[in-house]
Amino acid sequence: MVKRLITGTVYVAVLVGFFFLRLVDHRLFGILIYAFSLFGTYEMLHAFSHAKGEGTEGNVSAPALSQKIAVWVYAGLFTPLFYFCEWLEKGSGYRGLLILSFAFAVVLFCLLVIDHKNTTLGGTGASLLVGVYPTAILATMLLANGLWQASTLALLLIFVISPVADTFAFLTGSLIGGRKLCPTISPHKTVAGAVGGVVFGTGASVLLYWLYTVCTGYVYAGVGAGWAGTPWVLFAALGLVTSLLTEFGDLVESVIKRRLGVKDMGNLLPGHGGVLDRIDGTLFASMIVYILFALLIVPPLV
Repeated sequence: MVKRLITGTVYVAVLVGFFFLRLVDHRLFGILIYAFSLFGTYEMLHAFSHAKGEGTEGNVSAPALSQKIAVWVYAGLFTPLFYFCEWLEKGSGYRGLLILSFAFAVVLFCLLVIDHKNTTLGGTGASLLVGVYPTAILATMLLANGLWQASTLALLLIFVISPVADTFAFLTGSLIGGRKLCPTISPHKTVAGAVGGVVFGTGASVLLYWLYTVCTGYVYAGVGAGWAGTPWVLFAALGLVTSLLTEFGDLVESVIKRRLGVKDMGNLLPGHGGVLDRIDGTLFASMIVYILFALLIVPPLV
């Protein structure tokens, strides 16, 4: 428990440090996202290479060497290419990511022919999974960090709602117990815990919005701005959906680990496992927060 607490404190300190770095240049936050991508890619490839599997999932196809190289090139170029394209033309970073992702998929299919003696369809699927989880999903963090308005609020919501929902799901589940949520996937999660996580995650979203407006003078200018109650309803809904996806992200990683027959995705964070064990819910939270901000909260430039 002490080891877990110390690791958690260091992790939070690192996040806070990068939020302060954003005051110098918002692009410096990309270093943290890049680290998530590289460490997460290593953990996924390592887990596939050492997969033990259970029962009917015993036949796990690991990527071949050529496919691993393709995955590493994809992860290694992803964040730098985004900022390079942004430097060339403001707002064009996502185009670079789309082109890189398309090229990555094409290369994997080409390797089925070029390196047909070593590659398999299973290995190709595993490589695509490793590319998407976590690197491609992290694109939403890059895009949220680059929002022209309220990017700090978007990132705060990502990194606050997710741990609040996760923590209170654990506490509520431990105190109340009751019916299991998904006993065959994650036997320790309960329905009561899931409800507790959603309730507190939703509350954290509304509270964070209020504090942000008080501290920064932020004025909501998104969809329905003409009614004073719109932002409160919207951020409550955002908190609810983000909390649900956080818990869903935990289950997704539990399935992946069960399929690969591993307990943790890594050991970089003592008491917590690997980087992916720490950010699994955050990855899914970042997707919905960015989508809602881009569609409803941040008005388009005119």
